[in-house]
Amino acid sequence: MSYPRSAFSEQNTERLWQLIDEHPLATLIVPNSDTPFVHMSLSLNHDKTHLLGHANPANPLTQLDKAQLQVLFRGPDAYLSPSEVKGLPLPTWDYATAHIRGQLTQITDPEEKRAALCQQLKQFESPVNPWDMSVLSDNQISKLFSQLFFFKIEIESITGTFKLSQNKSDETRQSIAHLLETQGNPLSRYY
Repeated sequence: MSYPRSAFSEQNTERLWQLIDEHPLATLIVPNSDTPFVHMSLSLNHDKTHLLGHANPANPLTQLDKAQLQVLFRGPDAYLSPSEVKGLPLPTWDYATAHIRGQLTQITDPEEKRAALCQQLKQFESPVNPWDMSVLSDNQISKLFSQLFFFKIEIESITGTFKLSQNKSDETRQSIAHLLETQGNPLSRYY
């Protein structure tokens, strides 16, 4: 028996990239560490070949240059009750996740650090009045870059689990999507 069920396996990389862009807070699984899980925001590089991030010196990731990691991105989810969804025999939980395996590599080149940080700012800053690194002096940027551990994770594999009641009838799934849409739950867009 395979798990997760093959019906819930998501192989469409465009959908997985979208989930990562919309839900960038990742859980990194750190091997052989007293801190086995690290939570931080990551962004995709332009070519979608690497995840980019940075950490403070106390973070266990700073000791993992060249280490193999697993990264989990948890997208939207929803509890579904038979009292709200016609055709649902039992309560269930639907969700969307993306999983990446890859090697962490420290970024040491100042220009590559700048590019990585600019990519994250571009993704995370609001388009209305965004903070821009140009407000910092070269000395401030140099000090900032010396205090942070910049890294990239080469994406060796990406998979996803989109449990969206695929084992239910089309009518039930449409009912679920409609319910989630009326609740404002972003999971509705995945059905």
